[in-house]
Amino acid sequence: MNIKQNTDGSSSKTVVCVANEFKFLLEDGAQAPADTTHLLELPPWFDWDKFRRGQLYFRKNYFALFVAKLCGLLSILAIPSILRVLVLTRQSGEPVAAFRRYVMTLTHMLDWYDGDLLEPTSRAHKSLMGVRTRHCAAARKARKAGFGPISQLDMVLTQFGFMGFGVLAPEKLGITGTPEEQEGFVHFWRTIGYMLGIEDRFNLCKETVAETQQLCSEMLEQVFAPALKQPAEGFDQMSRSLLDAMWVMVPFLQYDAFLGFARRLSGVEAPLAARASLYSRVLLSYQVFVHEVVLCTALLAWLFRPILNFGMWFSVFMTQRLPLLAYVTFGRSHVY
Repeated sequence: MNIKQNTDGSSSKTVVCVANEFKFLLEDGAQAPADTTHLLELPPWFDWDKFRRGQLYFRKNYFALFVAKLCGLLSILAIPSILRVLVLTRQSGEPVAAFRRYVMTLTHMLDWYDGDLLEPTSRAHKSLMGVRTRHCAAARKARKAGFGPISQLDMVLTQFGFMGFGVLAPEKLGITGTPEEQEGFVHFWRTIGYMLGIEDRFNLCKETVAETQQLCSEMLEQVFAPALKQPAEGFDQMSRSLLDAMWVMVPFLQYDAFLGFARRLSGVEAPLAARASLYSRVLLSYQVFVHEVVLCTALLAWLFRPILNFGMWFSVFMTQRLPLLAYVTFGRSHVY
């Protein structure tokens, strides 16, 4: 299933191979259930040096990749099969529940970026075990509700939400890094996907960045972009709950503006809704300016990237330990 470039430079065979692999992913992946049986262990191809470079890549681009992941989470909600499971769990349908759920999700993700998967007693390893357990519980609920099991395709769509935009749109996000660091980022999410139950044959992250970009591009064009143009029923409520929940972490978030930015990353040329306020339009323009101008201009990036990274880190730090804005918005007892 690997995609290999031709030695003569021709891309035709590569395109055909990508198309075949993507077709296999959509058809067979939708039928194959997520793996909930094998032990939580590192894959045979795991490379600690690459994995570590992926962790460092995230830290270098903390702000930009955090925004990319939030756009990915928003995009996932437009997929009907995933939206049904989230509605079924009743943990994301209104802001305070969504706040608890997504802060927990982000906390797990940050544990993976900071932790040592080689150490069974580490927070990263325990976090992966916890997430895997919850996936199993959600799969059982889905079966009982008649939705069928969580499929390999559902897992891969979720995987895209965490890494897809970071791989496909670094220039639109202002992400910086060497080819080796990008390779490490892909290896990081290939490893995480494997450990959460994605089989190698379905894993969206492949051995090389080029292979991964090609598959992610197909996924974006054929699945996420159409879904964002015409979202599934219930998307509006769930996406608003997500952004209202994350607003207490990042007060500059605003629904129409951020949805517009996510669509921009997806290549969906959809104007802001007619109801969108002047504030929404200005905020969207400001966000585009920060990512595509400030973070892509060497001198400005040198000055502002550390400030933006620290600001986002501090927002997450406070939200995890002393979420004052969440206390005011939702009430302290509801937050916990």
